[in-house]
Amino acid sequence: MNQLILGAFYDNVNKNVGPTLMWVFFFLMLIELLYVMFKYLGSGDSK
Repeated sequence: MNQLILGAFYDNVNKNVGPTLMWVFFFLMLIELLYVMFKYLGSGDSK
C-alpha cells in the first residue's frame, strides 16, 4: 500500500511539475508586482 501511494505521488509530481512551477512563479511575480506598485505609487512622498 505504501508503494502504491508513493508511486501515485511520484506520477503526480512528475507529470505536473511544469504547470506547478508556472503557477508558483506566476504568483511570486504577482506579489512582487503588487509590492512595487504599493511601494512607488502608494507612497505620498512627492518632492
